[in-house]
Amino acid sequence: MMIDKGILLELKRIFGNRIIVNKDSLYVYASDAMCEFRTLPTAVIFPKTTEEVAKLMKIAYEHEIPIYPRGGGTSLSGASMVLDSRGIVVSFTKMNKLLNVYLKDLQALAEAGITIDELNLHLSQYGVFFPPDPASSPAATLGGCIAMNSGGVRAIKYGVVRNWILGLELVLPNGKVVRTGMGVFKRVAGYDLTQLIIGSEGTLALITKALIKLAPIPKYRVAMYGFFESERIAAETIYDLIISGIDLTAAEFLDRVTLRALGGFMGFKYTGNAMVLIEISGNDVDFLKRELERAKRIFKEHKALEIKESKSEEEYLAIWKIRKGAAPALASLKPKYLVLDPTVPISKVPDLVEMINRVCEKYGIICGTFGHMGDGNVHPNLLYDPRDRDEVERMKKAAHEIMVETIRMGGTISGEHGIGIEKAELFKKEAGELYEVLQQLKKVFDPKNILNPGKIFIK
Repeated sequence: MMIDKGILLELKRIFGNRIIVNKDSLYVYASDAMCEFRTLPTAVIFPKTTEEVAKLMKIAYEHEIPIYPRGGGTSLSGASMVLDSRGIVVSFTKMNKLLNVYLKDLQALAEAGITIDELNLHLSQYGVFFPPDPASSPAATLGGCIAMNSGGVRAIKYGVVRNWILGLELVLPNGKVVRTGMGVFKRVAGYDLTQLIIGSEGTLALITKALIKLAPIPKYRVAMYGFFESERIAAETIYDLIISGIDLTAAEFLDRVTLRALGGFMGFKYTGNAMVLIEISGNDVDFLKRELERAKRIFKEHKALEIKESKSEEEYLAIWKIRKGAAPALASLKPKYLVLDPTVPISKVPDLVEMINRVCEKYGIICGTFGHMGDGNVHPNLLYDPRDRDEVERMKKAAHEIMVETIRMGGTISGEHGIGIEKAELFKKEAGELYEVLQQLKKVFDPKNILNPGKIFIK
């Protein structure tokens, strides 16, 4: 059933040329970075103000029209996928302003559609930044990152998005505008609705603005990497770095398949079967040197085959280019890959890596694993050819088993990418008896189930 023409005319009156209904243009918004399938929405709307979002939601609520919020479309779990052709995609990319910087309070107010890189570019002139750094930061929007509680390589030091949000401006499914939180770093006054919305994947409310915390940009930073004989030794190295108390800004891991892919993709020269990359940053250069020496000792205790540190900003960027090249390098090995993000207690990370390799070997699937091992989160990339039905089925079985085993290890099936549609079935297993409570909570906020329907919960 299509949306009534009268409703579309009303939306065109409100949004003018900021509504797309042309099928060729709609195709762009029929999927996200997961790209498993495509469903064309009825329309895509680009609001510029909170008031416009509220008007849209009042119409959608009255006529029970599914609404699919979208930031940069970088979700890897299908969180912004359209599931109902009657649905309307709400793109926040035109709500992209940094509205105010409260430098004395280390806070800023920004609209939901500003990208993380653009936000930090503006903030850099004040000597501050927003620390969460998802890999998709050039395209990922602030609102999208809040909705997904994004992480990134700096999470070991700075935490994830929820650690940097003080308040939100929201539009509820019925069109009511509410504001949560306030500009203080500590507050214990009633239910914390700000934290409830963070990570809710656009299923409870639409985020239009955010009051964020800021951090001073460190004066100095250094990156260092080392190669190791096996993935397990590399994982144990990272664990020892963490429990030593070294002030790590990042602690990344790359396995043998990823290194091999990087060698072919960008000519990266390596030795051994695994790589550990760390960053240390701060304002005291002598402290950085001492911490780096402590890290080198731990690398050597684990018999690092080679160690290299950055001596300049150019070398620092070159080292991080290696890590940022991991995903595109793996993409060069097979036409497609499914990326997972299991997360376990840090003491179990070596076992997690071995389990992933064991499962993928069992199903004959090539898997390249890299990720933020410093906080127990890795990204197995299961490579496959979508034209090979047998390989697709084996890939799905391997992915399912990895997630089931992660739950058995006391971990979660998603450390950063979210549930979306990809992990909805297994999320029920992970949530257990809490699942029903969460469904009831969804009904309180969205009784007509019009906000991002079909996400998180099994349809």
